[in-house]
Amino acid sequence: MITYITESEVKSNLKMGECIEELRKAFISYGKGMSDTHSRDRIMKNNNILNTMPGFYADRHLAGLKTYYSGPSGIHFVVIIFNTERPEDLYILEANALGQIRTGALTAMATSEIIKEKNINFTLIGSGFQAESQFLAMKQIFNLKHAYVYSRNQSHSKAFADKFGIEPSASLDVLKESDVITTITNSNSPIFNYNLLPDSYHINLAGSNFPIRREVAPDVLDNSDRIIVENLEQAMKESAEIMGVKDKNKIVEFKDYIVNKDKYKGNKTIFKSMGIGLEDIAAGYVVLKNMGLLTYSPS
Repeated sequence: MITYITESEVKSNLKMGECIEELRKAFISYGKGMSDTHSRDRIMKNNNILNTMPGFYADRHLAGLKTYYSGPSGIHFVVIIFNTERPEDLYILEANALGQIRTGALTAMATSEIIKEKNINFTLIGSGFQAESQFLAMKQIFNLKHAYVYSRNQSHSKAFADKFGIEPSASLDVLKESDVITTITNSNSPIFNYNLLPDSYHINLAGSNFPIRREVAPDVLDNSDRIIVENLEQAMKESAEIMGVKDKNKIVEFKDYIVNKDKYKGNKTIFKSMGIGLEDIAAGYVVLKNMGLLTYSPS
């Protein structure tokens, strides 16, 4: 039986806190070799792109993929999930909100695994649709002593700040005061360089999965202690920042980091997030569970 789940149903059944914790479980499963994912595949024809992102979440008995089309007529996202214990049960979830929520949940979850401090100064660079979930997810996990938002368009950052009750910043001087920095933009050129950063920091680069885009200068990567990615093959195809790293030995996949954190030290860290299918399957699991649609009792 095929079950179709709408955007409104996803929004009602995918809460940020639950999504954060399910992503944590999914990456631990991935790191232990039980679950798996492959890098994004793109078919490009003129200005049309078909994207597919498969994932297998063994702990929840689910397998499937996120797929989305983008082109002159627009963009639309869906997640397709099989119940591996009953493959005849197929779920199709509209995934615009799902992608927004899990993107924010992922960077907050990863940050909580990488830094120990719970009281932080946070700067968000970017003030669009995706920036909202980035802020709300960080607020879910951390005590934000000071929270700033910066945009090259100051009217956008002010509107965002007014909506969420945080401080707009007209300059990037606030980076020197920041423990955690998240970029979520579509910038083609670096927004900041290493000289603007404090002595220790964690940066989430969450705004680009095309090699023509770059959110930070190369010296930020080269002067950082540890660079963490979701899937190295995908990062080497899609991220200008990761492709340009001089010392590739600094790069580790998050699945390996999360199950062996003591092995990877450093007080200048970067997490490059581009999205993998396992994350969407995990977020989809939360929706299916809360809707009472699963026909088994997962471990």
